[in-house]
Amino acid sequence: MAEDVTTHDRDEEDLSYLPEPPEEPLPSDCCGTGCSPCVLDIYHQELQEWLRVKSMTPRERAEWRKSKLKLREEVDDSDTAVALSPSEYRTFAVERIVKLTADSFVFTFTLPPGLKLGLRAGQHAVLRVHEPNGHPLTRQYTPISPLDQRNSFAVLIKLYEGGRMSEQVRRWQVSSTAEWRGPFGDFIYTPNKYNRIGMLACGTGIAPMIQIIRTVVENDEENTFLHLVYGCRSQDDVLMKKELDKFSSYWNFTVLYALSKTTQQSLEETPGMVRYGDKVHFGRIDSDVVRKEMPGPCERNIVLICGTKSFDKDMINYLGKAGYAKMYFKF
Repeated sequence: MAEDVTTHDRDEEDLSYLPEPPEEPLPSDCCGTGCSPCVLDIYHQELQEWLRVKSMTPRERAEWRKSKLKLREEVDDSDTAVALSPSEYRTFAVERIVKLTADSFVFTFTLPPGLKLGLRAGQHAVLRVHEPNGHPLTRQYTPISPLDQRNSFAVLIKLYEGGRMSEQVRRWQVSSTAEWRGPFGDFIYTPNKYNRIGMLACGTGIAPMIQIIRTVVENDEENTFLHLVYGCRSQDDVLMKKELDKFSSYWNFTVLYALSKTTQQSLEETPGMVRYGDKVHFGRIDSDVVRKEMPGPCERNIVLICGTKSFDKDMINYLGKAGYAKMYFKF
């Protein structure tokens, strides 16, 4: 009998169905810009789920794994199936890489046949890659492809010299794989909720704006007016210009390009991405530009912000001086 008890105890301690525990991110993995969810939030969610599973008996863990596999099969077979999951990372392969500027690229990923990503306007996904030492890195990106697009999705990524995530992304080639999870985000656009939407963006911060602009202008029942102020260093650094030109043909969207390192003369000599008829401000986006270009503060207006950490801080400061208080949202 003693041998039977020992065997039973050993079976109860069997961890064959227990997944690997999540790896705790370094403090430096948090960008400090108030992302939702933060990489630290994701880790704590994963840790709580892992601890819950760890506390189960082997039989309970086996049932847990079977139920997860069954749920995935049911979702994949449904008419409303989407490729992303907010509870787990899923792997997709790079199918195309397009270079926009010296350091900005559009990466297109293949989705399972017939599936769309599953985001709503205003939401983003979390990318996870692993460094050579196995340490995971996560960053948040807003897809720039149409929300209803099936079979693939595209993201805009800027590569920074010395950036840890950039070093891994720089190695991507066609057929390289990456892990994605989502959707996430505290701002989900509701049709006709606002009369006017002001947008302040710089660099790759144009990504969430593209998503919302497309959602609004391509909806015939929308009455919302959008105005974007897009900060770039020069006429050669304007991203997604083709899309912005297309959106500008709609009655309810306008854009001002704020070029901080360009003069009127240099623009005339080398137009770059800027075309005749584009509205241009020479200089940075400052408090005067914000006060002049953004819609007046009221309940039915909102300003959306997305850029670098310093850009976001400046824009929030300018909006505060203009009387916006909390009538803005920072992606």
